[in-house]
Amino acid sequence: MKMSFEDYLLYVDDLSIEYTIGSTRIYAVNHLTFGVKQNESIGVVGESGCGKSTLAMAIAHILPPNARVTSGRVLFRGQVIVDSKMGASYSIRYSAKERKIEDQLKVIRWKGISVVFQGALDSLNPVHTVGTQLSDIFIYKEKMLKGEAEKKSKELLNVVGLENWVYDVYPHQLSGGMKQRVIIAMAISLAPSLIIADEPTTSLDVITQYRIIEELSRLRKSHGVALINISHDMPLISRLSDRLMVMYAGRIVEKLPSNNFLVNSHPYTHLLVNSIPRIEEDLSEILPIKGAPPRLREKIIGCPFYDRCDYREEKCKEESAVDLIETSSNHHVACAVLPDFERAKVLETKANRAGNHHGFSSEPVLEASNLTKTFEKKSGLREIKTSNDNEIVAVDRVNLSVAEGEIVALVGETGSGKTTLSRLLGLLETPSKGEVRLKGVSVELTQRPQVKELRRVVQTIFQDPFQSVNPRFSVYDAIAEPIKVNGKVSSTKESNETKVEDDNAGDGHNSPRSQLDNLVRTAMNSAELLPHEDYIDKFPHQLSGGQRQRLCIARGLILNPKILIADEPISMLDVSLRAGVLNLLKKLRTERGISILYITHDIASARYLSDRIYVMYRGEIVETGTTEELIKKSAHPYTIALLLASIGVEGSIYEKLGKRIFVQSEESNPIGCKFADRCQFAKDICFEKRPELKGISGDHFSRCLFSEEIQGMKLTDAVLKRAVAPKN
Repeated sequence: MKMSFEDYLLYVDDLSIEYTIGSTRIYAVNHLTFGVKQNESIGVVGESGCGKSTLAMAIAHILPPNARVTSGRVLFRGQVIVDSKMGASYSIRYSAKERKIEDQLKVIRWKGISVVFQGALDSLNPVHTVGTQLSDIFIYKEKMLKGEAEKKSKELLNVVGLENWVYDVYPHQLSGGMKQRVIIAMAISLAPSLIIADEPTTSLDVITQYRIIEELSRLRKSHGVALINISHDMPLISRLSDRLMVMYAGRIVEKLPSNNFLVNSHPYTHLLVNSIPRIEEDLSEILPIKGAPPRLREKIIGCPFYDRCDYREEKCKEESAVDLIETSSNHHVACAVLPDFERAKVLETKANRAGNHHGFSSEPVLEASNLTKTFEKKSGLREIKTSNDNEIVAVDRVNLSVAEGEIVALVGETGSGKTTLSRLLGLLETPSKGEVRLKGVSVELTQRPQVKELRRVVQTIFQDPFQSVNPRFSVYDAIAEPIKVNGKVSSTKESNETKVEDDNAGDGHNSPRSQLDNLVRTAMNSAELLPHEDYIDKFPHQLSGGQRQRLCIARGLILNPKILIADEPISMLDVSLRAGVLNLLKKLRTERGISILYITHDIASARYLSDRIYVMYRGEIVETGTTEELIKKSAHPYTIALLLASIGVEGSIYEKLGKRIFVQSEESNPIGCKFADRCQFAKDICFEKRPELKGISGDHFSRCLFSEEIQGMKLTDAVLKRAVAPKN
């Protein structure tokens, strides 16, 4: 039976939106039609620039003034809230027409529709306390007295799992996950019927992501709200949604009838699914999507995915190729070809299984011995509790090694000390205690000539490619900068080493400038920034996120280091770009024999890339071992929690345990095990005795008093089998 807009809480009908930037038009959203029922959760996925956020802001009527509705409308409870006459922008101007529109929308905003924005810190006012910002909603919207508003605000904080003290602090005093919960509390403050969650977990670690998803799911059940979940994180969106929509180039290209992406029929959805490393499956290679999305500066006739599609045919250029066709019950696909992916999947699997193992030397290139870093605690901040109230132990007696040609992953949630450890190992911070050795040489950071020489051995790729490149440098200058800082160098194929050149070296092909050009282009080749002419004279703002990260990799390679420290190199990238960067790191190890320390909170990508894994919690290494041993036979409760959160299994799945695998506490036990306050396996002794890192089998070590018993439960192995079991 065909449904009308009256059957839906929210109905988007043939909506098109354009932006005008100077004399340029951007066709951001094109002819979108879909509905959301009461208490239904819909997921919207796609790459950056596909129109997801424009759609969200249009529904909330808060687009910038340069946006224009060119067709269609949006209805909420049967009332038109967006169309070409009303627009979709928020106005602070005071014409009679705009006042009338804003008066109509006052009833809808907050009480009808609310938004959980992507950047929690940017969404909160840094000069007001959390309590002030929450109370203002009730004071100005509900006309409550201040005392009553404070009481209601604290109740809301408790609803989202935050304690009353959060009411009195400023946003910068909270962790990323806590700030996002405050945003969720604000979103549900006036009991809306629909919440739009626009990338609500971007840049959060996997456990914090899982908590936010749990929070939204719980609120949906308790408050009966509908959700529109927008993200490029497909596994996460799948866990939160009843059904899914895939957007590309401003259009909906596929509507899936359930939350299972594996029943896809559109080539774009198929490629998105295959570009993600999955913890529950053995994948030898993930496949990046070639090319880049169109820039939408002109109207596209035919399928917008045509230029990137391996299955394209001439009929895909026809205007009707963008029409959604119902292939099965409630499954709609905008594809003129509808290829059969099953045979392709089999062929890919056979090709990808072969030759995945890479040998490496047992000779360590990088070693950390008893490495410790403490910071003085700043007044007013709530930090890790230690035996000394004035200190934060960010890295606590860490022992770690990376062999020649080996890829080692360092995994942990935000605040575990991963980045501090990476800065110590990258010779960017001085340790409080302990020792760093590079190629067997102990590093003394007070010896500047030695540090300058050893920095050629180790190079760091930073997390944020948008902040780690000087915006005034061209691509050429950014890549060449390490050469200029460390002295002029040349590279010889025979020795594959760098050496300092005399300032008055010859000219022509042997001149320093010619040698520098060759080195820059060689680094660009290795980082796959090709062809050179398309990039070498550009500036960072002219590059995509993936291209900027490749620029950072090229800059790290130009000194021909023996080890790369890659600190969350894919966390800021689209899902389709992540595969390319991960495969590039694998390729660098194969072709250059370079060692890589890969730092991440994503244990699935760690499994895909690494030979060994170190798991870090509160500054300590709590478990380490070969990748498959650690994944399938985890012996520490924290590692198990990371795996569960990564797969998205409910916290109470273990019927035989009858309890959750981890709790919400943010505290750290200063005397016994640091994880004891969050561990459901903890016993009294765990709060009294600090466990040591002890051997389980071979190279497998765990910092838990009950490692053997936990490993004997075979929890992670059971979870992995359950995750890949067919779904009804």
